[in-house]
Amino acid sequence: METPEELRTEQIQNSLIKLGLGNLSKALPSSATDKIRTTPGISHVLSFYDRLAARRAASGLTTPIKFEDFTKEVEKEVLPTLYMSQGLRADINQTLNIKPMFNVMQSFAVGNGRDSNYNFTTIWGTDRHFLRGGLDNELNVNAHGATRISDSIISRFQAHASDKGAQVVLETDVAGPDFFLNLRTMNPSFLDSKFSGILGLNFSQSITKRLTLGLGGTWQRQQAEYPASAGFELGARYATDTYIGSGILTAQGMATLGFTQKLTDKVQAAVSTQLDLTGMSNMAALMAGEPPTPSGTTVAGVKVDFPDQSTIRAQIDSTGKLGFAVDRFVAPTVKMTISSELDQVKSTCKIGLGLQIESQSESVAETMMKLQTADRDEARKFMADPPQ
Repeated sequence: METPEELRTEQIQNSLIKLGLGNLSKALPSSATDKIRTTPGISHVLSFYDRLAARRAASGLTTPIKFEDFTKEVEKEVLPTLYMSQGLRADINQTLNIKPMFNVMQSFAVGNGRDSNYNFTTIWGTDRHFLRGGLDNELNVNAHGATRISDSIISRFQAHASDKGAQVVLETDVAGPDFFLNLRTMNPSFLDSKFSGILGLNFSQSITKRLTLGLGGTWQRQQAEYPASAGFELGARYATDTYIGSGILTAQGMATLGFTQKLTDKVQAAVSTQLDLTGMSNMAALMAGEPPTPSGTTVAGVKVDFPDQSTIRAQIDSTGKLGFAVDRFVAPTVKMTISSELDQVKSTCKIGLGLQIESQSESVAETMMKLQTADRDEARKFMADPPQ
């Protein structure tokens, strides 16, 4: 039978685990837990949190998505904006190994209006670590890495270096039982005895099984001699099996509203509205001495999936722009993307054609072939102990 001290120690550790700090609770020595337990007021706080956690667990809430992904179904899945390009583009991806994962990708682009027309990228990853590095023809270097500290904590970094300067982003994600926390800093520095850089915090909380609320905050100081500034934003997301509605409002008066509706298993429709409630974003009008006027833009789009693995995305916005993107597999390992944007007001048109080619080494092809046969045991053994 557990003693009261052992029971209270277990309660403290369980509370830390519920907060997503399970590794910390295991690392605490017994003397530390004793000190926490005997601190005046801590027992009442832990008891209150245990009761609150029990109610939250009984409600059946799950971990929500990131605050920055509240509108991802509209922007990343239905509307074709992210899939549209200009000119010709080809991506050649070669998988050299599965465990650990090792990929090499080369990208070529022509007529895109950019200086970077070639990019070489390598990707390495396991179930706990991930690294990606890239170099383009302008000698710009990009790097990205992630490591899973525990089942609920992931830390990442991003770095970019060019002749115009360097940028570093450090962030950590904490996935709790019914909340998600993201901490981020960009270009942190203490060289001038004062902190400079950008600090960001995003938090999302499940209120019910369908409703999620979010809060984001940013503090920044570009240089030590400059004053600091801060901003915040609020968001809400309501999701069901057939539709998702979301909205984000910033302290500067910018609002983003999104709605996605699943019409059938193969068809989705979406509407997105960007509002400037204060009218301060129209710098040309402000420079001309005109008073601020609230403005906004609305985009409506649809996504259709076909049985042959083809996908069509199309959109039209309130300014008269039309856009579409068509994805189609012309071969099992070759996907072709055709996109276009027509601006009726400016009488301009952009057309893009892209190819994505996947290739595999002989060992990877052998593994994939075995996975597609009935000999599952041999395939698992092959993956657990791949040839050197």
